[in-house]
Amino acid sequence: MKKKINIINFTTLFVLVSFSVSIQDSIAQDDSNDFLPPVMVITESVNSDSSSVTVLSGETISIGGIQEVRDIQTALPNFSVFDANNTRMPKFSVRGLRENSYGAGQSAIGMYVDGVPYTDMMSRGLSLYDVDQIEFLRGPQGTSYGAGAAPGGVLKINTRQPGSVWGGSAGLGFAEHNSQEYRINASGPLSEQIGVSLSGLYNDRDGYITNMATGSKIDSRETTAGRLQFVIKPSDPWTIRITGSTERYDDGFMPTYNPLSDVGPHKVNRDFKGYVDSDVDSFALTADFEGNQFDFSSVTAYRNWGQDLQQDFDFTAIPVVMPQIGFYPVIGVSQPDVEQFSQEVKISSKDSEKYNWSIGAYYSDRETDNVSGSLYPQGLIHPQFGQLPGPIPDYTTASMSDEDNALFWESDFLLSQEFKLTTGLRYQNSDRSINRSNSSSNVRGNDDWDAWLPKLGLSYTLSERDTVFANLAKGFQSGGFNYYGGASDTAQYDSAESWNYEIGWFASWNGGRLNTRAAVFYNDFENYQVYRLNPLNPTEAYMVNASEANSYGLELEVEAAVSETVTLSAALGVINAEFDSYSDNVLRGVLGPNAAGYEFGGNDINFVPEYTANLAAHVELPWNLYSNIELQGIGDYWLDEANSAEQDAYTLINARIGYKRNNWELFVYARNLTDEDYSNNALDLRYMDYSNPAAPSPAGMILHIPGWERTIGAGFTATF
Repeated sequence: MKKKINIINFTTLFVLVSFSVSIQDSIAQDDSNDFLPPVMVITESVNSDSSSVTVLSGETISIGGIQEVRDIQTALPNFSVFDANNTRMPKFSVRGLRENSYGAGQSAIGMYVDGVPYTDMMSRGLSLYDVDQIEFLRGPQGTSYGAGAAPGGVLKINTRQPGSVWGGSAGLGFAEHNSQEYRINASGPLSEQIGVSLSGLYNDRDGYITNMATGSKIDSRETTAGRLQFVIKPSDPWTIRITGSTERYDDGFMPTYNPLSDVGPHKVNRDFKGYVDSDVDSFALTADFEGNQFDFSSVTAYRNWGQDLQQDFDFTAIPVVMPQIGFYPVIGVSQPDVEQFSQEVKISSKDSEKYNWSIGAYYSDRETDNVSGSLYPQGLIHPQFGQLPGPIPDYTTASMSDEDNALFWESDFLLSQEFKLTTGLRYQNSDRSINRSNSSSNVRGNDDWDAWLPKLGLSYTLSERDTVFANLAKGFQSGGFNYYGGASDTAQYDSAESWNYEIGWFASWNGGRLNTRAAVFYNDFENYQVYRLNPLNPTEAYMVNASEANSYGLELEVEAAVSETVTLSAALGVINAEFDSYSDNVLRGVLGPNAAGYEFGGNDINFVPEYTANLAAHVELPWNLYSNIELQGIGDYWLDEANSAEQDAYTLINARIGYKRNNWELFVYARNLTDEDYSNNALDLRYMDYSNPAAPSPAGMILHIPGWERTIGAGFTATF
């Protein structure tokens, strides 16, 4: 990869490193304050665990403007979020593990909300409201969490729980693009044994991207969400929590910028606007028992999400096919409906000076029905028969069943006052089946994959303020079937496994006024899962396996209360991730044995930024004013596996100024203050030219999904 670091990004990196080196000495001289004001990065306390953990408090989430799961990337090193074909299903990139976005395969990380596993793709676009804390645990966590076998780690989101007195909050906001938002929460006791919490959210905006064919905005977003929670304490040892939540999304489609026909990244030409309507419902029953000898927890959950998606997939305002690539769909259609039931139980020993353990079991059953494919509303042009009348549908129907079973165990041994040994083991079995049909093929299949996943960790306490640690853990992503169309040879993909190595250091000084975390890591992937578009139909995608891949890098996080009024934080992640061996045999099978462009061994893994650099400053000003500013530097990354199209490094700046007094706050903010243009995803269509040397230059066949434009707004919040 070309090393391109612009002036702003170079300055960001220089300041971050200089800050991390010098801040220890400056803070160590002042013991006057053990309070740490909110910043964007809050590292876990030194002695809590022998793994890399980053914790974001509720106040940090609020002041930092973290409104969706995607916004967490502003605080985490080597953690990036890219849009899929809509903003509600973004994909994560974590330590070189690039997530798919088409519904196939398991995610790069596990996600929990109040102890409930969220494993479907709609979880990635989850709205964050009434959140108390967010934790990110890096690396495989399958020996501690039922949905934690993925190599990237586990993201834990904890909402505010009902208290012993009634209270709540309300907020509203307005911004550019006709954006408006309303939030409300109320909670308190119904009796001595029952507490209740009710939260709601509504927001909408017109969008950033103008459709030149109609003059209207094409990427509008509207969200309606609510959560109702009961906390019941029938007796001292037991706590029961019943939660129901719902989210409704009514969105325009996030269009792809076509350099051959569009005016610019935020001005496109489409004869069909497109839309993405989604519904997500969740119900959970959690039971916790705190005994004298052990603790017990049970989480029973049901989730359902459905989506109705239609999109313009000729990428033009002209509903015809492109002669150089043959039949081309005008409208892409997808209507998935997913139901998932999960059960997780866990027993843990009470805190002991020498030995602690936990053992658990996990079961998940997911049923997916999907209709996807193409619709040609005005027919299509056939090279032999000419114009064929429309509408002509070409749909694939698929039913899939995914079942996961796991047993997991983890224990901590205190070998001495300084040494702690962590051991763990997980067994997982994943069963997958599919029944898929379309106009050209019928596919039925069933298979299962299992794995033994060990973990070994060692930590050494150097002093009361710092600890070093080393971890070895194995990660796993199940194999499965693609529910989009195509021949039987594209239906199945294999499971992916990884060995994850990490050495790190935690340190804290002056009562938590200065916290640091540093880590180096190496990941060795086998059967790395990669999604690709169908060479004959870009409305469809399939998962394949790269034989081998690896990633290695370093991470540094620093936070410091410089004074009673100034808090600074910094995070730096540097990574190298590449395919060791990767031949796309499906591509070769479609285009012929002599086709070029399907060998990607030795290339960098695409959508893995060369570095991420985050700086944040929170300043308490006179007259109850405060300011918060964030700089997020994103390094170069490739947009395709062939490493022929690149997004240059860029910097995003977010800022907020507010007036806070008693129980209310008034603020103004700016996101992407400098209105930086960047590609947040891309569709690689150049494979269509691989087998045709006479075809036009493929330079225009990388279609970009642009990042979000600058947004300036204001808001008001109040607590009661």
